[in-house]
Amino acid sequence: MKVLSSDDIIDLVKNMQKRNENIDVFAGKESDKKIIVKKGLKIRHKPSGLIYTVLKVVIPDDSSGPKILCRRPGKELLIPNSEFKNYERQ
Repeated sequence: MKVLSSDDIIDLVKNMQKRNENIDVFAGKESDKKIIVKKGLKIRHKPSGLIYTVLKVVIPDDSSGPKILCRRPGKELLIPNSEFKNYERQ
């Protein structure tokens, strides 16, 4: 397991600020990617303002990319990576 240096953390923060807090499932370089979206994280759908709680990150075997399974009262939602831009950390 790689320990993040202060430069790595600063790069992560700058990257998040540039993206305006858009959701990104992974952090790190190609060989050291780590999942940073975890169960319990609150995310907000930007257009509607609805808040969801992450249940898990689904990484399919095909090349379709990661998906986030989340819920709000009365609804579960599977968000494909193409829609991550419409969500932000709460």
